[in-house]
Amino acid sequence: MGTQRRSGGQFWLLLAAIALTGCKSVSNYITPRVTGRVLAADTGQPIANVKVKRVNPTANQDLVDPAKGGQKLESAGGVRTDQQGRFILDAERDLTLFQQPVWFSVTVSFQREGYATLRTNFTAVHAITNAPDGAPVVNAGDIRLRPASR
Repeated sequence: MGTQRRSGGQFWLLLAAIALTGCKSVSNYITPRVTGRVLAADTGQPIANVKVKRVNPTANQDLVDPAKGGQKLESAGGVRTDQQGRFILDAERDLTLFQQPVWFSVTVSFQREGYATLRTNFTAVHAITNAPDGAPVVNAGDIRLRPASR
């Protein structure tokens, strides 16, 4: 009985080793690099200091409850636009077992006091090129923020 149990364990260990030898562990892009410029919709002027970040497309941004773990992580990060309204939101990578494109879409939020928050979605169809480092790149073009209603 002890021999059968040991050989059964060895079988599963051998099977796992065979499966893993055919797999290549790689780091794949899970979100693209997003670049663009933010302008005021009413004047066409660049807007500096706009917070640009990835968001969960299913998250309710109007929650009155305090943020919990995953929501806190999501609220961190992002970038700010420069004086000309330009931004570069870097691509993100993650370890995967198989080398394949793993991102389909990304939702990006644009926020600045005095302007209505804008959330927009970009899909793999929007990825126009890859950067020299292999990162997929989405050129968002000009993003126009409307002044907040008073």
